[in-house]
Amino acid sequence: MKMSADQLFPLRKNTDVITQKCRIDLQTLRQLRIKPSSFSIVSIDSNEFICQVWPSVLLSGNGIEVGTMVSRRASLQKEKSCTIKPISVSPAKTLRVSLVLTRTEDVRTYRKIVTECSQKMEEICQSLLYKTCVSPGFVVDKDKCTLAKLHGVSYILIDDAPDGDYCVVDNKTQITVNKIQSKDHYLQKQIKIQTIPLGGLDKVIEELKEFLSVSFTGKSSPNSILRLPKGILLRGPPGTGKTSLVKHVCVQCNAFLISVNGPEVFGSRPGETEENIGNVFNKAFLMSEEGPCVVFLDEIDSVCPKRWNSDDANDSRCTSVFLSYLDKMHLYQNLCVIGATNRPSALDPSLRRPGRLDREIMINVPTLSQRKQILTHQCSRLRVDSGLDLDVLAQMTNGYVGADLMSLCHEAAFTALGSLQPDLKENKDTEPPLITTDHFKTALKKVLPSTQKGSPCTIEFDPVHWDDIGGLEEAKLKIQQAVEWPIKHPEAFSRMGLPSPRGVLLYGPPGCCKTTLVKAVATSSSATFLSLSGAQLFSPYVGDSEKLITEVFQRARAGAPALIFLDEIDSIIGKRSDGTSQRGVQERVLSTLLNEMDGIGIRLDEKTDSMGTGEDGSVRDLANKSVLIVAATNRPDMLDEALTRPGRFDRSVYVPPPDLQARLEILKICTKTMPVKDVDLSALAARTENYTGADLKNLCREAALLSLTEDLSSDLVTEEHLIKALSIVRPSLNPFLLNKYQQGSSQGKKLFVL
Repeated sequence: MKMSADQLFPLRKNTDVITQKCRIDLQTLRQLRIKPSSFSIVSIDSNEFICQVWPSVLLSGNGIEVGTMVSRRASLQKEKSCTIKPISVSPAKTLRVSLVLTRTEDVRTYRKIVTECSQKMEEICQSLLYKTCVSPGFVVDKDKCTLAKLHGVSYILIDDAPDGDYCVVDNKTQITVNKIQSKDHYLQKQIKIQTIPLGGLDKVIEELKEFLSVSFTGKSSPNSILRLPKGILLRGPPGTGKTSLVKHVCVQCNAFLISVNGPEVFGSRPGETEENIGNVFNKAFLMSEEGPCVVFLDEIDSVCPKRWNSDDANDSRCTSVFLSYLDKMHLYQNLCVIGATNRPSALDPSLRRPGRLDREIMINVPTLSQRKQILTHQCSRLRVDSGLDLDVLAQMTNGYVGADLMSLCHEAAFTALGSLQPDLKENKDTEPPLITTDHFKTALKKVLPSTQKGSPCTIEFDPVHWDDIGGLEEAKLKIQQAVEWPIKHPEAFSRMGLPSPRGVLLYGPPGCCKTTLVKAVATSSSATFLSLSGAQLFSPYVGDSEKLITEVFQRARAGAPALIFLDEIDSIIGKRSDGTSQRGVQERVLSTLLNEMDGIGIRLDEKTDSMGTGEDGSVRDLANKSVLIVAATNRPDMLDEALTRPGRFDRSVYVPPPDLQARLEILKICTKTMPVKDVDLSALAARTENYTGADLKNLCREAALLSLTEDLSSDLVTEEHLIKALSIVRPSLNPFLLNKYQQGSSQGKKLFVL
């Protein structure tokens, strides 16, 4: 008989759920034609129960109360319903079961009892299963049974019943115990640790799985010098998926996971921290006897900080106790320790020596292909538009880690949902809206990459396209060749054997769009953009300026490919003096910048996977080549020769003042959004010799103000206003200044001496 879900009655508080009784109202029991005290299979949604049917006068209508002692997980059904099916049972002669114990400490004792005195274990199982109807694949829940609590048993798993599909246990049933496991181990396998889809970490997953398989299944004789690895350290920026990676691999390797967050082991009273660490490892030692076990310590840098840098004696004792337990790991075969941190330099060095954390795996900020895989996994669970181009979206999310991309997809979904909020209130059956590219672009303004948060050098600017800059075609091409091509087409440079430039210097008269050109190339290349000025750099404290330079390069490498823009570099870094006097801040900043550009400033703990080895065994700093420095100045003679040599600032691009054709294009761009009428821009361009792009923009703005001065309600700018503005806005350049720049550009040197 099949009953709907709304006809089911909940169990009353006084109902004994640990029995097999199923109470049904009299009317329904007559319709089913089931004899009282007979056994039936009750299927409710995705669960099946073996119950002994009894009538109940307290239930009216089609009602049922089910005892959930003997149950199993069935196939998942879409429709919620209840099905009752009578079954025929027979006495059980033999039975094979597995025991699930409440306490992990009892597993070792019960296994010894099974080996030495199997008859005693058979008597315990008979007393717990007496007059219980069972079937292979079902689980007998004894978690609330008083007798089972005395024996420390929570569940009994029915492995095999040779006498029939459904049988009842009596005093003559011979019960054999196949396996004994703890409740924690059983429940974790039943619940299955919730894992999120991972993308772009296939290589790391395979490496971690290989490491665990060697650590768990590898064998070495006592006289062998081979020592199996037992520890691994995952390091990388926050949000790259270290914790999710460990959970995912443990599920695939069928390993029991003991996850401990670093601060969780700390206690308030003396000795409590050491006791908590001991409890974690003692539990791991016991669980390793049941099967593979992984101890995962998240934020391990808080558990094992550097002892000589800490004034707290508790930190030193905590580190010492943790190291002593790591040295005992080699006595257990099915045990492994995994630590995760985003501050490897804060760990105690003794923790990272071979024999403790034997291997280190760096999880970097995802590359372009990895970001596409992550977005593919995330968008597969969302209702996205078919026209959404994930390749373009992956290029727009440079520097985003996995957590950022997940947040980006959620924010895009909320944006799409907010656009249909009024419709959802009126009609609740409305389908979720499609997520389009525009929703993702809106979400990009709200979700910033984690690697750039908190940095004073991360700025936001309005996108500038190449069409927004008039003229300067030769300068545009040189900048594109030096900056945009290596970032967007690295395979072409590799094919031709061309090294990527380290730096580009833009020099020229003030107001000639040097900064605007940098914004345009940053927009077109979709690279991480960091800007550093003299006001941010200089500090009254010794060493702060050099530290900021190092931090900027670290963030740039984390978000590579990246652009570091140094505007007015002559005011930040000057020439080194020839005297023997004490060196100033500028010289120390220059020395730090030179080291960072050469790749000498990279610390070992910050090395990425992209820093591989060449055919000759030399280390290749591929990540440092993806960091490009673009500097702008109008005083190139003030720069040190060591900074402008090839290999540092490889290319020097002269940005000249606009010629006649360039001035005409600039005027067209400036008047594009301005209501002009009967204006000869060609004649105006001829009269604006020695005007820079900034001067021409100011000229158009002044003409609009003159029009409003005459009539505040005016909506037209005439040629008279522009000609009158010429007498107010004077050119910034003069022939003498231009001659000096042209001489330096023609000679290939930056000669500029006033």
